[in-house]
Amino acid sequence: MDKGLTVYAPASSGNLSVGFDALGLALAPIDGSLLGDCVSIMPGTPSDWTLCLDGPFAHALPPDQEQNIVITSCRRFEQATRHAGVDIRPLNMTLQKHLPVGSGLGSSASSIVATLVAVNNYFGRPLDRPALLQLMAEMEGSISGEIHLDNIAPSLLGGLRLCMPGGARQYALPWPGHWQSVVSWPGTCLETRPAREVLPSTYARKTVVAHGAQFGLFVHQLHQGEAAAAADCLIDLLAEPYRKSLLPGFEEARDALTRIGALAVGISGSGPTVFCIVDDSHVATQAAGWLQQHYIKNATGFVHICRADLAGAREV
Repeated sequence: MDKGLTVYAPASSGNLSVGFDALGLALAPIDGSLLGDCVSIMPGTPSDWTLCLDGPFAHALPPDQEQNIVITSCRRFEQATRHAGVDIRPLNMTLQKHLPVGSGLGSSASSIVATLVAVNNYFGRPLDRPALLQLMAEMEGSISGEIHLDNIAPSLLGGLRLCMPGGARQYALPWPGHWQSVVSWPGTCLETRPAREVLPSTYARKTVVAHGAQFGLFVHQLHQGEAAAAADCLIDLLAEPYRKSLLPGFEEARDALTRIGALAVGISGSGPTVFCIVDDSHVATQAAGWLQQHYIKNATGFVHICRADLAGAREV
């Protein structure tokens, strides 16, 4: 190709309280703003992969491009296509970093998805969707220490995704069209690995049974079209009890948002972003206002009222 291209991969909210490491929702702000990373391929014939960083959160990335997940993903893509008998050449890449690192909004997944969709599209899609998804899973696992698709799958494919642990199997779930998700990043970071370390290595049997039943009921109610009953299932028995201490103001936010009228409140991914599910635009506005005033810690924090992004990663 003689022309460049740009791919956008939306942010995502993992876990959704009831689906630890197994549920993820792609997010699209209702105001039309970008909440996700963009990766551009620029014309040129470099001798090796090059990376230019841009965007409001580029400063948080390592200055050495070899430590950046974009370049790492490009090199793995090159290996994968060579194994498939396809030779590609290095490119000039630009990452527009719109998502904060360690935010609980699938920042690394967004970069990985945007990168691999961009290079795959540029070279005429030598990897099919399953192979591309598997490669993305491996790249995400190299960061978090485990393969889980709750951010990768929704960012790539859009909507609400049920993801099986340890591999690349995932399934679309229905999402009530009138639901909105209000997400608030306070402006602080919480890396995934430390957030996982606070979790116990074993759980009581009754906790596991209750979690499984609640998760199954959530999926059932979605398929039945019972939105209110599904929202009642969004309770985190596995992570929130241990992670809430890492999120100053979370319990206050949960109580306040519930009083305002939110159907459910939880931690997005491993935090510190919080989310609440609402079915009324007036409630969404009130919830966003409360979070803006009380949960954000500094000038970099933000609040977005979102719908489900059903398109997933795409050229823009």
